[in-house]
Amino acid sequence: MYRKLRYLLILSCLAIFAQANAQFDDPKTLEIGPHAGMGYYMGDLNPTLPFAQAQLQYGGLVRFNYDNRWTFRFDYSRVTVTADDTKLSWRPERGLNFTSKINDFSLVAEFNFLEYYTGNPKKNVSPYIFGGISVFQYTVFANVGDRLVDLSDYATEGPEPADAKWYDKMFGKTSPIGVSIPFGMGVKFSVSRHMAATVEWRMQKTFTDYLDDVATVYPENHAVYTAEDGTTYDLTDPTGNYLAGQQRGNSTFNDWFGMARVSLTWKFNLPDGRGCNLSKF
Repeated sequence: MYRKLRYLLILSCLAIFAQANAQFDDPKTLEIGPHAGMGYYMGDLNPTLPFAQAQLQYGGLVRFNYDNRWTFRFDYSRVTVTADDTKLSWRPERGLNFTSKINDFSLVAEFNFLEYYTGNPKKNVSPYIFGGISVFQYTVFANVGDRLVDLSDYATEGPEPADAKWYDKMFGKTSPIGVSIPFGMGVKFSVSRHMAATVEWRMQKTFTDYLDDVATVYPENHAVYTAEDGTTYDLTDPTGNYLAGQQRGNSTFNDWFGMARVSLTWKFNLPDGRGCNLSKF
């Protein structure tokens, strides 16, 4: 009898140990850390060239590792995007430029193609894809000499078209808030027992055409900025090449912005009741 009980105790502990060991490869963990890289824009001033006039972006993220395949991430990105007709080949005769400063807050789900766990030497690298939703606050400026002029104070375009889509009306020129769909791909690496690194490329499809302050047609009355020395600048049509009603931008497509970045995160184990306390036996 005692021998049977001893075998049963040993088998029970082995089973518990095996379960704990299996779960060790797949616990729920939290990762926190910074990211940095380059941000760029694609829209009316730059419809075809990724990374044209790329600018610094930075921020931080919190990643919840649900298991070896699925993770969920919240991150903040401070992104500056810019474009200048005189430096790009799309429509240099128009002479427009802008710089937008963006504060982006996103929630995305990541899927690892390979089983991955930070700190596991056998499951220490995996490519992944992700998608989600973001809300961002942005301010658009025009580069006038060595000064940035806030374009939200100026009516640089004609009236909104009657057939404008609902998101054009909600997230139009007067709105400082936008919504986007972030998606992309990357590779994550386990650097040490607690540290991970990722290399990532992402694009964000926005629901606004005013990330660059260019969307519709030239208005009757041009927006004019007057500098402190009395010099005036036409913010609507700097080159004077266009008439009221002519197309200033492409209202068919909304603006995009993207990022290429790296991140470093530190892993924290979360209490999830896994395993067995063998000291009780």
